[in-house]
Amino acid sequence: MSLSYQQALRNERLNAIEVTLATPFIVMVTQYVPVLVARLGASPLLLGILTSGAALMLTLASALGPAWLRRVPDWPRNMTIPLLIWRTVLILTPLCLFLPAYQAEAIVAAVVILHFAAGLGVYAITTFLARMTLPERVARLVSMRWTMLGVGMAIFTVFLAAILDAFPLPVNFIAACALALGIGSTSIAVLSKVQVAPPAHPSAARSRADARAFLAHAPARNYLIITLLAQIGVSAPGPLITLQMVRVLQATNVEYGWYLAIYWLSLALVGLFVPQLTDRFGNAKVFAGSCLGSGLQLVTLAIAPSLPVTWLAGFIGGATSVALQVTSYALMVQCAPPDKFEGYVGAHSTVTNFALFAGPLVMSALVDDGVSIAVGLLICAAVRAASGVLTLRLSLAADPTA
Repeated sequence: MSLSYQQALRNERLNAIEVTLATPFIVMVTQYVPVLVARLGASPLLLGILTSGAALMLTLASALGPAWLRRVPDWPRNMTIPLLIWRTVLILTPLCLFLPAYQAEAIVAAVVILHFAAGLGVYAITTFLARMTLPERVARLVSMRWTMLGVGMAIFTVFLAAILDAFPLPVNFIAACALALGIGSTSIAVLSKVQVAPPAHPSAARSRADARAFLAHAPARNYLIITLLAQIGVSAPGPLITLQMVRVLQATNVEYGWYLAIYWLSLALVGLFVPQLTDRFGNAKVFAGSCLGSGLQLVTLAIAPSLPVTWLAGFIGGATSVALQVTSYALMVQCAPPDKFEGYVGAHSTVTNFALFAGPLVMSALVDDGVSIAVGLLICAAVRAASGVLTLRLSLAADPTA
């Protein structure tokens, strides 16, 4: 039995509320915990381990995602259990600041290990997301989630930065983490109220032929290749952007917060128009354009002589990021082999998270070995552009004669 139009709209509203409430937690974990680790004296390699180790845990979780859903098939339990465990990272991070030594290493270890729980929760949400609304409204649901994420991130990035700059360590992180944890935990309760439609195709037993089926289906195979390259380009510069802002350009928490706020406001604004862009040009062309545009963000950061120039990079990054993320999900749905959507979600997530693991680790090692931060950013820009070109070259449409 499919969802009614009213149920779909209710689910979309709940998604909007959930994403907004989750943003303080996301801001702390993705933006200010890496900055804290950098300020504690972490090497580029340790920052790379923070990103790559987390991605490795996400990769393992994605690979075990189908088994998790078979063991806990009921929504929302398959989402709430791992996400509640994941939220404890904001309890452990302030506690690590009281250690007499190895504070940065302890924080990195806690974040990396708990990303396994995050991966199971995200896998559940990704698998069920297309069943939270009507098929023709999936792109609007994904776009709306990213738009509200942008709004929330813009607000809480600046607000939490003000708290972090107003007090000394560890008081500032205790206060910021407590606030983010309190608000962020309510998002799980909101998402648990979403009603999901039953699967269009009953879940089949696990088959060893699934991987061969993905590789035999040209759009599925091609999109996995594109995803690997694109996500390496997206993830690899993560530690470098932090180092460029904090160490090269000497940004304070508030100044870094303004860069991030512009990024997220741009994401929120452009997210309103992505469904119209995909309706007019198609998912593949918008995805390709987003990859090319996101490369321009890194070029701007690499040559920025002062902090105000980075605001332009933030605007470009936010605009291209939301278009890339919306079309990435839409292309995954479009390219999945018939009757194997859940398995393809796992394969796509595994490829994505492997890229998130490999990209930052390799780039951080290069910088540790003497490559400048600016050159590293330019290399990542070239990878992003190459993934856009590859998207236009490979077929992502099923052969109608097959």
